[in-house]
Amino acid sequence: MVGSSVARRAAAADGRRVEKVDEHEWWNTIGQLREGSQQELVVKKNFGRDGQNTLADIAQRHGLYFNAYNKGKTLVFSKVPLPDYRADLDERHGSSQNEIKMSNETERRVENLLSRAQSNNNASASTSTVSMRQSLPSTSTSIAESTTYVDKQKLSFQLRDMQRSKKMMPSARSMQSFREKLPAFKAREEFLKAVAANQVLVISGETGCGKTTQLPQFILEEEIDNLRGADCSIICTQPRRISAISVAARVGSERGEELGETVGYQIRLESKRSTQTRLLFCTTGVLLRKLVQEPDLVGVSHLLVDEIHERGMSEDFLIIILRDLLPRRPDLRLVLMSATINAELFSKYFGDAPIMHIPGFTFPVAELFLEDILEKTQYKIKSERDNFQGNSRKKRLASVKNDPLADIFEDVDISKEYGNYSITTRQSLEAWSVTELDLSLVEGTIEYICRHEGEGAILVFLTGWDEISKLLDKIKGNNLLGNSNKFLVLPLHGSMPTVNQREIFDRAPANMRKIVLATNIAESSITIDDVVYVIDCGKAKETSYDALNKLACLLPSWISKASAHQRRGRAGRVQPGVCYRLYPEVIHAAMPQFQLPEILRTPLQELCLTIKSLQLGAVASFLAKSLQPPDPLSVKNAIELLKTIGALDDLEELTYLDIYVHYHWIQTLERCCSLDPSSSAWILH
Repeated sequence: MVGSSVARRAAAADGRRVEKVDEHEWWNTIGQLREGSQQELVVKKNFGRDGQNTLADIAQRHGLYFNAYNKGKTLVFSKVPLPDYRADLDERHGSSQNEIKMSNETERRVENLLSRAQSNNNASASTSTVSMRQSLPSTSTSIAESTTYVDKQKLSFQLRDMQRSKKMMPSARSMQSFREKLPAFKAREEFLKAVAANQVLVISGETGCGKTTQLPQFILEEEIDNLRGADCSIICTQPRRISAISVAARVGSERGEELGETVGYQIRLESKRSTQTRLLFCTTGVLLRKLVQEPDLVGVSHLLVDEIHERGMSEDFLIIILRDLLPRRPDLRLVLMSATINAELFSKYFGDAPIMHIPGFTFPVAELFLEDILEKTQYKIKSERDNFQGNSRKKRLASVKNDPLADIFEDVDISKEYGNYSITTRQSLEAWSVTELDLSLVEGTIEYICRHEGEGAILVFLTGWDEISKLLDKIKGNNLLGNSNKFLVLPLHGSMPTVNQREIFDRAPANMRKIVLATNIAESSITIDDVVYVIDCGKAKETSYDALNKLACLLPSWISKASAHQRRGRAGRVQPGVCYRLYPEVIHAAMPQFQLPEILRTPLQELCLTIKSLQLGAVASFLAKSLQPPDPLSVKNAIELLKTIGALDDLEELTYLDIYVHYHWIQTLERCCSLDPSSSAWILH
């Protein structure tokens, strides 16, 4: 008796033992069920309530049905809907079932009743589904809404046949010949194997390698060729609107299709996509808004984040969220793409993710610095401050504050360091202003290229719209450049409508030279393929913090060597090019290797509000997970300021009324008026 009692207790304890769910293993197992001929899979294990929820979620993502029987000890995955009760799985009745004999007439009546009941259930389910669709966000997909297995297979075959037929077109063959010359094409098989074998992959691709247009396309082609097109959903983020649109247009063209078919784009207030779209290019902001609606990115199979080296606030914020997301989505593949050599930083952040390097391809690009440009063009810089009294450099020292690069140049002995240059060049270097851009020098450099150099478009990097508009006026008044029959001058700024931004990609008419005046928006992701000459002023506007006035400031700052390399790479895409640096080589040598991340140099108030509005937990804890966490004191000060202006309460939660007022309206005022949250709140009050 004692022995049998112990045995019963042991058996009961064994039945209550909860096993752990290996999500990766079960993802593959359920995927095999979906792809195979078997209709259902019965599992007799106890995974507990949390484990059942995990398995149910995996089944739903695969488009299958799931139910638990016998108090959760028998689990069933099926391709068809499952009833609430199954007698064949009921342990109380044993494994054998009683066979009931009935006449043919009775059997027909039972079948009719069952058919009628099934019709009523379907109608009820349809009504329920409509109700669910109205209450859930559009990005959510329930089992009732998902396409059936047969329909998905049919769609996958259609996508494959369409892709194969378009590849046979003459235009596609010509485009394929161009693609095969790109360095990325040689790495195609290695890349696809790495994506399949790793959840996270870091790509370091040099300028001209084709990573932005080719890598997402390789995944799309592979998925469609292997009849996984119906379940394929690739998102590739871009830091700017113009790059999202231009890259999508290029990839669509290479595939021989109209934009919005299998390849589309989505930016704020504008999109070109369809139900057929399997590769979507979008801005980082669009993806962040999608994460608000669908935190697990259900339905997305591959995510590529491009230009991660730029280290903008949105990109660093996104990377934190994605690292937290990956354990919940073991099937999601993440590819991080950088144009510079700091890939190791991202690899370590994602648990030593593998790094793949793709070499670039550009024609040789000659590099001229300010001293060389002055010597070559014989341009004379005139000092306006000292009225040519020869002491301009000394007078400028007082205006140079907190600028180590300017200090380096001001300490240079011009006559000694540049003794091999003409006296005119040395005098111009003495008069050159480190702090202010000489637009007449820019105008003179453009004019020199147009008079003495060969054909090709000119790309000029300036800091903002003020400089662009002033240079436009100078060009219009120039005797040579003002001829609109010979020169097509186009501005490029982030605030311009996208329809105007796209004009820069069009080649100039015959016998005309195109001149593009741009900010750092043209530094990466976009390719103006007819650019031969680049003029680099060496600066870009970036947000910094004025501690004295406690305000965010958007001021010109020296770029990094990585950015300078990117600007140089804009030339030489189709033929050898020239990069004119409008600053001395000594300053270039002293530039930092990479720009300081935005999260480390800007006020954190707006980011804190975003973290709280997305319900991502305590601000300090969340920001501590950053790639390069901000100073804890900066985080504390930001939180205290938000409490002071009433945006957060004492528990660091958004105040009930201010969830709308202090988040929506403060951000609106910041964007429209360049105000920080405290100034915005003061206006509102």
